[in-house]
Amino acid sequence: EKSSCDLMLFGPAIALLHSVPRAPRTPGAALTASILGLADVSYRSVLYDFSQPDQLEEWERIDDVIMGGVSSSRLVVDGSSALFEGRLRSDGGGFCGQRMRLLAEPLDLSAADGVFVDCEALSVGAEPSKRVWKMAIRTKQDRGEVVYQAAFKPPTGGRATVNLPFDAFRLVRGPRLVPGVPPLSAAQTNETYQISLVVSKFEVSETGAALPGFEEGLFAMRLHELGTFSTRPPPFSRSMPRALSEREQAKAAPPLLRLLRPLLGLVFGEPTRRRRAATRLLEARGSSRLQRARLGWAWRAAAGGPLVAARKTAALGLKDAG
Repeated sequence: EKSSCDLMLFGPAIALLHSVPRAPRTPGAALTASILGLADVSYRSVLYDFSQPDQLEEWERIDDVIMGGVSSSRLVVDGSSALFEGRLRSDGGGFCGQRMRLLAEPLDLSAADGVFVDCEALSVGAEPSKRVWKMAIRTKQDRGEVVYQAAFKPPTGGRATVNLPFDAFRLVRGPRLVPGVPPLSAAQTNETYQISLVVSKFEVSETGAALPGFEEGLFAMRLHELGTFSTRPPPFSRSMPRALSEREQAKAAPPLLRLLRPLLGLVFGEPTRRRRAATRLLEARGSSRLQRARLGWAWRAAAGGPLVAARKTAALGLKDAG
């Protein structure tokens, strides 16, 4: 059930699928691009084939709502590929991401030279160069989240493969680069628990500064495959470990966080933050409190009838009073 703020802040991303070019049914030959000039790639191992709908279930969104933002994204099947699409908003955050669900066992990538993504940035919203596109590798399972990031430029005007050598990845804390730490090495990827794709307003830098000329709004990137590359034949074939279920991930959280999660979700949860952001937006447009209340009532009544609208309005009033 969606509130009026959901209509305002999440609705555009949901409808975005119908505004992008359709993917061709035959993948064809992928071009090869590299951020560091490594063109001689003889061996590739595909970890995720985004033409397979069941593989999308092993991914989850990681948008800026975790830090109070209101950006939104999703990963959906579109023909023989997947679309990573959504809307970037600067208010309270400024990034969207999709990541592998945390693996029950680590993935050993140490025999490879790096990771690749077969993709295409689409002409939706601002130019792709007005955003920062990143890939992240997580090498620790606990909540400490040892994460290495590398920025890349997705191809435009056609499908291509971008190769990211492991030594292009640097240790980060949030959006900031950790100074004085060596780049990621292949040996450190012998316990890889997650790979993420992120579009952001933040550059990979020690200051975590915003990209000059950053523009918020809609975005879309078509994904075909993600995996590893090497100039040497792999010594063994890999199979993907099982992804943890949501219940298993919740149980892995520290005891104090598990205890406080219901209260934190009530006070700082995504629906609450989005409703507050929608309220600020309406206030900035000059709407009165009575007008906002009428808008909310009309939306809730249309979705569930007067009784549902009354119940939800009363619940929201008690929450705001608290």
